[in-house]
Amino acid sequence: MPNSLPRREHRTPAQREKILRAWRASRLPDQAFAAQAGVGVSTLHAWRRRAAARPASPLTPFVAVPNLLAAGPPAPAYRLQWPGGLSLELHAGFAAGELAALLQLLPAL
Repeated sequence: MPNSLPRREHRTPAQREKILRAWRASRLPDQAFAAQAGVGVSTLHAWRRRAAARPASPLTPFVAVPNLLAAGPPAPAYRLQWPGGLSLELHAGFAAGELAALLQLLPAL
């Protein structure tokens, strides 16, 4: 006995999106467009509802880029100045051993 129900055709998300873009561009009534596209009117309506419910995907992916120019260098934690104009700035997290080594390189004042 032949089956009188129409065969259901499943479409990929890309195919559904292509049909929805064609529907938007066609300006046809829903019934006329659905018949032309070979889909049911209720199917077209369901695809439109689902498409409206999900956020639109951007054309190009957004890549966050840090603004390196906005923040200047951190202020020094300590500034050592000698009478001859020599100065040494130390930022937070400096190693005390490195400071001792640097101080030994300085000429005796």
